[in-house]
Amino acid sequence: MFVKRSGRFDLGILDLGSTGDCVRRMRCVRFQRRHATGTAPRGMDWSEALEKFSELSGPKEGFYLSLQPRNNKYTAVLPNTGLQVRSESLAELERKYKRVSSDDAETAWRSHHSAASRVCSHAYWRGACRNGADCEVGLRVRSWHVLAGSLLAVWARVESVLAQRSMLNKMQVIRLKTDTGLKIVEPLKEALSYDAVSTNEQTFETDGLK
Repeated sequence: MFVKRSGRFDLGILDLGSTGDCVRRMRCVRFQRRHATGTAPRGMDWSEALEKFSELSGPKEGFYLSLQPRNNKYTAVLPNTGLQVRSESLAELERKYKRVSSDDAETAWRSHHSAASRVCSHAYWRGACRNGADCEVGLRVRSWHVLAGSLLAVWARVESVLAQRSMLNKMQVIRLKTDTGLKIVEPLKEALSYDAVSTNEQTFETDGLK
């Protein structure tokens, strides 16, 4: 009870959009139980980055470029994923990055921001990704597949379908609020398992009545 009163109680619920991301429902497929597909745009384009830059006042604040090129490219901080949750000390930043002017940062920022709409971080830095086209690591817009409705009766069935397509056979419960004010607290499933679950949903109603 003390942990709950102190605010450190973790319900195991993933909050989407809690860092300021814009969450938008893109599609809702209706079965006997509802399934919603949505996206969570993140990242920051160059015009917004300049607006933030104009608000800075500290001598160490500004744009930083990586000191280590990968795949013949340099990155600007935040263009693909927006505001980072993890904080780094100034010493860490200066060890890995160099401070540059906005003119020097613009090309790298625009390039990474544009590529992040379709290319994951692995492919961007290394030229290829072993996870294939479905990898969403580092993308500006990520897609989330959410099951909604009365699911307890078929929970085990859904997890067994997920296990056939992924090593992660446990569903994650998420909590989010879309840009239209719609609030959702429901299980999340991976995009790779979407088709498999969809083709089995016609039999879920029968299973739920057993």
